[in-house]
Amino acid sequence: MNKNLNLYRRNGQLVYIKSPEFNELSFVKDLWADKRNMDDLGEGYFFPKDKWDMFYKKMINPTDGKNFYCLVYDLNENPIGEVSFHGYNSATKVARINIKIHYDNRRNGYGEEALRLLLEYYFFEFGGEAIIDSTTTSAGKALLKKIGFEELNNFRNQGTYKLTKKRFLNCKIKDKKTIAILKYENISLTEYSIIFYIFNKVNEILNEKYFELYTVSDESDFINEEFYPDIVFIPGGEGVKEAINKNLLFKYIEKVYSQCNYIATFSNGLYFLNGLYNIKGISIPNCDYEIENVIKINKNFVDNGKIMISSNLISHIELCINIVKKVAGDDISIKLSKALGCIY
Repeated sequence: MNKNLNLYRRNGQLVYIKSPEFNELSFVKDLWADKRNMDDLGEGYFFPKDKWDMFYKKMINPTDGKNFYCLVYDLNENPIGEVSFHGYNSATKVARINIKIHYDNRRNGYGEEALRLLLEYYFFEFGGEAIIDSTTTSAGKALLKKIGFEELNNFRNQGTYKLTKKRFLNCKIKDKKTIAILKYENISLTEYSIIFYIFNKVNEILNEKYFELYTVSDESDFINEEFYPDIVFIPGGEGVKEAINKNLLFKYIEKVYSQCNYIATFSNGLYFLNGLYNIKGISIPNCDYEIENVIKINKNFVDNGKIMISSNLISHIELCINIVKKVAGDDISIKLSKALGCIY
């Protein structure tokens, strides 16, 4: 396999999804062989090695443009399942979805998060407009309904479900969200202030304090308290490296990283990610800043799922709007864009 191959990755809170390396198809072989993992089929499937190459080229790299396949990994980098879409129709922009979590790793919320991560890629990046799945199991039906799929029909206990992009983007999360914004000496005041401006603007639009914003500095009580925000923002600035060397704010990021839903960095604020557990293989914008074990791509804003990174003022605004879209819905993000004078 080409060692320089860029494999897609998207991080979550409990799991991450990633396009597998060729030799990881051995896990797929074992996953499919155990009938306990193959709910709707009811029996195992033999996946011999002489079929791996064809599968890899069709589903993973370079793909035929109609299929996309990832393994699901826990935060210790162990594969625990698979998630994919297949049969994409470029005319209707509809595909079918697949998810399997290993029998031993179920009932931990892994399947729901992995499916949401794939749907974010499918709707936000790939360009899909709707996705379909069929299942006979009660657990499968419950999962699809929880995410927002609507039942199209049910024949002989097999339910067929559909989720549109609009419905996925407008399944507003009802709980209010807390935002922690890092502050240190010689921070970029523009980057620091824009977060308050944008999320307070959302509160105005909603006519409620949906986002609660807090500042976290090395002198803040939050450093030592059990304060776990939903979203963490790290603005850039000339004092980034000095702030990291002091270690207090970096230790705070380490403490809350696994608990928060999203972590967002502006410009050289991404240096706070350097050495952070479980960022290997994420994408960053094509900028002047360098951190280890990441992939640079030709964008100013990159959404890795849990981790979002932007490199200039316009992309900082795009990042904030993207978070609003994820947690408050597409309709609210559109209203915010109009209020900010942006068109996306």
